Amino acid sequence: MNISNFRIYLLIVIIFSLLAVNYTFITKILYQYHLLDKTGHFFGFFLLTWLVNSLIKIDLKLIIITLCVYAGLTEVGQSYLGFRSGQFTDFIADVLGCLTYVLIVIANKNKAKKERV
Repeated sequence: MNISNFRIYLLIVIIFSLLAVNYTFITKILYQYHLLDKTGHFFGFFLLTWLVNSLIKIDLKLIIITLCVYAGLTEVGQSYLGFRSGQFTDFIADVLGCLTYVLIVIANKNKAKKERV
């Protein structure tokens, strides 16, 4: 393992450790300001984008368009249910989760190009 990979793994371990130690505080703050739901939407679609991109080898643009349409349709569908409410802010959180994954992929590709040169 080279030093670059070691630093990344160390950073991941530190972040997860801090999240684990401060879990109750973080969830209290998110719940207090009604951000827990939006955070779930963001990370859910971030992970869904990563999973789809990893398992289905198609163009990332098509994946993003498909998942954004899916996010919109789920919110529209929820607005017709009596026990759920479709919210535009949930849709925005979903789209931001997808786009954050795309930004990370682009940054990694640019970093790899610079390292080859």
